[in-house]
Amino acid sequence: MRKTQVNRYRDFVDFNVIQYGHEDCRPNYSIGDFVRSNHLIHYVHRGRGRYVCGGKTYSLSAGDAFLIYPGDVTLYQADSAEPWEYSWVEFSGAAAGKYLSSTGFTRERPVMRGVHGAAGPMLALSATSPDNPYELLGRLNEALASFVTGEPQPVSMADEYVKYALNYIHTIHYRSPVTVGEISSYVGINRSYLSRLFKEKLGVSPKRYITEFRMKTAARLLEETNLTIGQVALSAGFEDQLYFSTSFKAFFGHSPTRHRAMAKAAK
Repeated sequence: MRKTQVNRYRDFVDFNVIQYGHEDCRPNYSIGDFVRSNHLIHYVHRGRGRYVCGGKTYSLSAGDAFLIYPGDVTLYQADSAEPWEYSWVEFSGAAAGKYLSSTGFTRERPVMRGVHGAAGPMLALSATSPDNPYELLGRLNEALASFVTGEPQPVSMADEYVKYALNYIHTIHYRSPVTVGEISSYVGINRSYLSRLFKEKLGVSPKRYITEFRMKTAARLLEETNLTIGQVALSAGFEDQLYFSTSFKAFFGHSPTRHRAMAKAAK
């Protein structure tokens, strides 16, 4: 049985709960293989299952947790004999990486074992009303605190520059033809240095990041709303629906219509 709550009040630029819930899975129930647009944490309350990420398979049981990073192709599946029950939360924002840096999760180690202290906070989060975004964000912080294993890593000025740039992109600006020059002016550094920081910190150029963000925004809207393809295109910063559909297929390998159908079939 799956219980999903969607946060309708995503007014925080730095940190936002997207959706969350609790699920008692049937045997062999699986989700994947596809790419997520945001971070997701799952905490296993009972039962067993497997998580596939980065070419590795992790066998998980009660007390374990796993993190899905944006852009990673993942799959997770309940055990056939002892299907798992878990709580989960999806979140986004420019500060998400900063919050996660103090936990035990990393891209190289997306699984934490025996974190039984997370059971209560994750259950409390899954039971929180979506009508109170402030309480919801507080619950998310409590849940993340249960995964902390040490002192937070210091944040450099380079990290701050990237954070400011992401804040600029993640607001309304991605819907317009924003330039790298405009972003660098907002941050207060020259465009070549900004481009170098994006390459170092995010592995892509600012222009490529904007494209990926628009596509992931469009994918989320297709998955979570009933907007038409044209409305999704406009919401993601594309004035031409045909160009949007062509670009979407080039990015994901399938059309927007197909993406929506796949998302509905996975629920």
